[in-house]
Amino acid sequence: MNLLAAPSAGALLAALAVAQDPDVADAAAAPRLCVLVSVDQLAQWVFDAARPHLPRDGGFARLLADGVEFADCRYAHACTETGPGHATIGAGVSARVHGIVRNQWWVREKAAKTYCVDEPTPALAAWPEGKDRGAGLQRAPTLAAALEARDPRSVTVSVAWKDRAAILMAGGKADLAVWCEAATGRFVTNTAWTPKPPAWLVAFNGGKPVDQWFGTAWERSGPPAAYALLVDDRPYETPHGNGRKERALPQPLTGGLEQPGPAYYAQIYASPFGNTAVRLAAEAALRGAQLGKDDVTDLLCVGFSSTDVMGHAFGPDSVEARDGMLRLDRDLALLLACLDREVGVGRYELFLTADHGVSPTPEWVRAQGVDAGRRAIQTFVGAAGEKAIANALGAPPAGRKFLAHVGEWSMFLDDATLDAMRGARPLAELRTAAARALAAIAPKVPGIAAAYVTEDLLANGPGDDAIAQALVEALHDGRAGEVQLVVKPHWLDGTTPATHGSPHPYDRAVVGFAVGRSVPRGVVVTQPITPGFGAVWFAARLGLPRPAQAVDVVPPDFALAR
Repeated sequence: MNLLAAPSAGALLAALAVAQDPDVADAAAAPRLCVLVSVDQLAQWVFDAARPHLPRDGGFARLLADGVEFADCRYAHACTETGPGHATIGAGVSARVHGIVRNQWWVREKAAKTYCVDEPTPALAAWPEGKDRGAGLQRAPTLAAALEARDPRSVTVSVAWKDRAAILMAGGKADLAVWCEAATGRFVTNTAWTPKPPAWLVAFNGGKPVDQWFGTAWERSGPPAAYALLVDDRPYETPHGNGRKERALPQPLTGGLEQPGPAYYAQIYASPFGNTAVRLAAEAALRGAQLGKDDVTDLLCVGFSSTDVMGHAFGPDSVEARDGMLRLDRDLALLLACLDREVGVGRYELFLTADHGVSPTPEWVRAQGVDAGRRAIQTFVGAAGEKAIANALGAPPAGRKFLAHVGEWSMFLDDATLDAMRGARPLAELRTAAARALAAIAPKVPGIAAAYVTEDLLANGPGDDAIAQALVEALHDGRAGEVQLVVKPHWLDGTTPATHGSPHPYDRAVVGFAVGRSVPRGVVVTQPITPGFGAVWFAARLGLPRPAQAVDVVPPDFALAR
């Protein structure tokens, strides 16, 4: 059977009949467990390149055969980063609504950047490294909050390697958010969620699960054909983190140490085994928190974070990233098998997506004749912007600059500088003039495609400009600069092999899969969705309020009535 072809109407009816397992409640009955899975940095184009090499007994093959693939799953917002993406997955709305506009953003009042899960929070004594993390900057309620409000007996556990992934998918109302601290190799939480360490998590850490790969080698795990068109040991890749300064597999997993320590944990994080560690932690949470064991629906969130680190370090078009996909496929199959055992076939439903996509490495794209490059783009934009404003308004006072911050593809003006030179003119007038001078000069800087004045975007709307619409969906009150920058396709700011964060299709278009007894089997859905679909779908399945300002529509083939 071609898993990419939509079946006929008769086949669809047959698939729906199979989905209704006679040994359990009918397809419309509420699942005992909802599962949200995020694969960090899994762009649709990356999955399509790996698809021919994924085995028939892998996790993705099962999702394709037993569930729905969404052929057009993409973010509405332009801020394609980990924090915004996971907040969307957990809440079902774009960054404009949930307020997580970047992994970090400039705060005018502090004249400094803030991290998206920064929150003064006491640590648990057992895990001091888990302090000062929370969901306080999140402005939209998550699915977990809706579950808790409907029935406090519902339990939500979120597990990822990255703190921002685990925290923002679940939110502050979850029972537990768990992440791995690379300094210690422990999965931790803090007092924002629990007054004492959960016994199952203490036991899990006691087994030192991340230490198990110390001294082993990361080798290619697939057949030669899976890597046939990929080039290993490219000069722009980051060397593996074991002190050998080598860029090709196989590589020993030691961090260059005699025993496990921070450098080793960092190397594991940048390898497929970081995802395996998350899978083991999620399985421990499933058993330890007794998720899906009664008729009150629980929620499990799982964030496979290491895919992102491999893409940044080696490039999404690298041998390492491809091997990471093959090994993730196995971990996904094992996670599904664990859900079958612990919760029961037909008693859980799952939505898998990604927090953002990724651009191919500029050097790889340029070799194919496409315009691409890398440089310190935002630094050059800032310098050009200072000159442009000075030409428009006059030189700033001695020792002052017009720009308080340029970063995260946004430009923030320094109101104190403008106020000092405005005379009788209103400050708002100077701010607008300065912003328009910035927006006019920025596209002349190599690597910049366009620049938009935020004030104009909000006042006039995006019209039929798709890029402008994506920018608007990333603007949250008080967290946006005066000018929004758009990088040219396939250009990046910095020296890492690859990155993301743009409004371009390769960063916004990601995978989407749904599986469960209410879902048709082996179907490709062409209806556009966002990665927030899972939260919207589960809310509909469970009779919870629809997330406010969500845009996703659940297909009529999905069983909704309880």
